[in-house]
Amino acid sequence: MQPAMRRARLISYPLILMFLLVGFASQTAMAGIVGTDRVLSEQSAAADRMQLDALLEREDVQQKLVEYGVSPEEAAERVAALTNEEAMELAQRMDDLPAGGSAVVILLVVILLLLLLR
Repeated sequence: MQPAMRRARLISYPLILMFLLVGFASQTAMAGIVGTDRVLSEQSAAADRMQLDALLEREDVQQKLVEYGVSPEEAAERVAALTNEEAMELAQRMDDLPAGGSAVVILLVVILLLLLLR
């Protein structure tokens, strides 16, 4: 009976220690409720960024940026660095501008102002 008891102790102590260590090492996940306004805001910001990226890919916009001394790559990096609020404001200003050739110039001025203010 004694040898069986010793073997059980030899096995049980390391197992108890292992279970305790695993219990301390594990992390619990915390979840919260995400509001509809937050989801819609993130979706709107993503759409605004896509709109700005599409604008920067246009050849006429890239030519104007080069004329103003800003490389298209640098402008794309700066637009990517905008916060969600700044991207939404810029996209909203772009939507408020009149249609036509002058809108590109005004938009570039707004982009340049944002770039210079950073």
